[in-house]
Amino acid sequence: MPRKCEVCGTATKKTCVGCSRTAYCSTKCQKQHWFTHILECEKPGREVTTADRLVATAMTDEIFIDSATMADYGFLKVTNDAESTIIVSLFTEMIRDLGIRAPALHKWRIEGRLHSEMVRVYREAGRTESDTKFQWLLQRPSLFSPDPSNIATRMYELALGFEHQTWIHIGGSPADSHDDITIAQQLWSADRKQCFRFYTSMLSSGGPTVSASDVWIQFGFCVYEDQANFALRNLYSSLIQICPFNEFCDAYSTSSLIALMDRKNLKASRRQVPPDLEIVLSGSPHNIQDVWYLKTFAVFDEGEVPTSDVLVPFGFLNCVDDAEMTQLRLFYGRLFKDYQISPSTLQEAADRDQLLEYIMKVPWLNISKVEKHFLRRVLKTQNHPTALALTK
Repeated sequence: MPRKCEVCGTATKKTCVGCSRTAYCSTKCQKQHWFTHILECEKPGREVTTADRLVATAMTDEIFIDSATMADYGFLKVTNDAESTIIVSLFTEMIRDLGIRAPALHKWRIEGRLHSEMVRVYREAGRTESDTKFQWLLQRPSLFSPDPSNIATRMYELALGFEHQTWIHIGGSPADSHDDITIAQQLWSADRKQCFRFYTSMLSSGGPTVSASDVWIQFGFCVYEDQANFALRNLYSSLIQICPFNEFCDAYSTSSLIALMDRKNLKASRRQVPPDLEIVLSGSPHNIQDVWYLKTFAVFDEGEVPTSDVLVPFGFLNCVDDAEMTQLRLFYGRLFKDYQISPSTLQEAADRDQLLEYIMKVPWLNISKVEKHFLRRVLKTQNHPTALALTK
């Protein structure tokens, strides 16, 4: 079935040359969208670096800056909001207007000459010391040096700043210190603390990362196979701006975030998100299907390893060593990413102890004889009853 080109909307059967995830009608369209797609492409052809995320950040407002990128490119060394605005503006101008791309930025950084090259680029563009931003750049070579001595301290200070920002957003006093916030939160429920963590991730970087797997899963980001989940980030961003924190926490604790979104007139935005969001949030936070933890573990290298009671029903107990566990994990990752299987249907198959039967019927499944033998051994062995026995 033809899909629509990600860039121009033309109907096409062509996809990215490195993966089948995104449709492009031509090489021209793929090149135009590459600065974003490289972050999720399975075979990008080279190492994906923090410079790639920086370029994507500059080219679109929908990509958040992660902590590693902030550390590599000086954002964690600035001391106030005014300087943050300037450094963002400098990189945005270099990338958007002056055409600097990720490979060059990465090379300059690892060779320790990021600052000198930035100065050169701006001089060649006709900037002089009379330009305020250029003057600021000239005076701050240490911001762009590879010296990491103060990064840990700066990251801690940044985390405290994000915590304070969230505290004020939910109605806390601007005068409250970190200790005041900590004392107040001692009386909070675990669900309320989790909502605060989620708000902090949204306000600081546009949403959680998969490394915080509990937040990632409990708020439904696990419905995606990549971290470029713009529609869901935008949906939550709108929700937390118009919804009181107490109301949000109540909806989270009662598995009714979907109803809250609709009540806040965000149904149209919600419908842009994969429909599996309703399945996840209807069980969140305490009755989420195990398959969503499996999916996060299988699809993302950064995902946390689930507990044994989650892994056992999906055949992992039958693996004889770490290599086989990795093999099974990567196979599940392929099922989710390449074959777009339904997580809920996979869960149903696991509950009936019919994983092998279900997987062998996946349309267009391409596996070798060796892999098929492996799957028969690890999957058709009464996984579900074993799991129940272990969790009693």
